[in-house]
Amino acid sequence: MRRVLVTRPQRDAALTAAKLEAAGYQPVCLPVSETVATDASLPQGNFDVVAVTSANALRHIEPSLLVPYRHLQLYAVGEKTASVARDAGFETIYAGDGWGLHLGRHVASVMPAGSHVLYLTGKIRRPDFEAQLSAAGINLTVAETYDTRPVTYNDAELSRIADEVSAEVILLYSAVAARQFVALDKQAQGAFIQGAKFIFCLSQRIAAELPACSAQICISDTPDEDALLRLLELC
Repeated sequence: MRRVLVTRPQRDAALTAAKLEAAGYQPVCLPVSETVATDASLPQGNFDVVAVTSANALRHIEPSLLVPYRHLQLYAVGEKTASVARDAGFETIYAGDGWGLHLGRHVASVMPAGSHVLYLTGKIRRPDFEAQLSAAGINLTVAETYDTRPVTYNDAELSRIADEVSAEVILLYSAVAARQFVALDKQAQGAFIQGAKFIFCLSQRIAAELPACSAQICISDTPDEDALLRLLELC
């Protein structure tokens, strides 16, 4: 049975592990980061739409704070974020293709200059979405509802995990997670990457964080987990 190393935060890693087990793979979870709420309150204002580029931006906010905005059109970066938005009570939702840059272009194309967007996001994020709206003259109010922090392991703990686990495939979901994983791999004296045959990444930007290695690096067709896991059938 092929072992697959999952580097997502614990909550998401458990969901991925269940998918892998159902497909006949042996998942091994090594969370390299965790998401935590910032306890931010949402700003008051007359907003025209809401935009969200991560499902975590909705997961880490008190649901009651979203009530005044549920009647607004919500632009979600992808289907997973759109699903969380539906669970949060939003009804009019646009789901993008998973790219913040593409979502920014779409919102900029359908909203007139001078519009006001409430943007729910994390402290660590790409500037692509905001840059597109700024260039189009659209006003943006940012609410940072969560932060991403690295998970640390002491040397003994990491050595034990590396000794017990020899994963053939490694899954990487973000550039931040890739950097943290590389740091943990160095701490483990290269045990994780050296033992892998494949490293699957959601984007080329993530792959660029990896060192030169013998593992074959594969990029999913689209930046979503279903596409990432389909690579298992091809390799």
